[in-house]
Amino acid sequence: MVLEVSVGTVLPVLTDLDESYDKMRNRAVEELQTDIQINDMSTQANNSLHDLTINLTNSGSTVIETSYITVLIDGSNSVFAVDELYWFPESSYTMMVPGISGSGVHQVKVITKNGICDYATYSYP
Repeated sequence: MVLEVSVGTVLPVLTDLDESYDKMRNRAVEELQTDIQINDMSTQANNSLHDLTINLTNSGSTVIETSYITVLIDGSNSVFAVDELYWFPESSYTMMVPGISGSGVHQVKVITKNGICDYATYSYP
């Protein structure tokens, strides 16, 4: 009786543990195969604000879903626009971040869903 209860409890735990290791291994592989590179940036005046265009390349070997991208400007989460839902490997893409305030040097960070990112700075005006 005790053995049946122990086996009935241990087997689901071992199955869950095995599934967790599989998920962790898949995340690690995806992280190793993901890479992005900011190629250049340009600005355009927009009343008292400015818009930022970021040109970048998916230099990894995984497809990146743009709905999971985060863009930080000077450490603050920023709204951005892209034309594509997916970024395919070895292809270049353009993002537009509208309505940025402030002049001087700004830091940009583009982050993928698994934490892979690239940094760049630009000056305005």
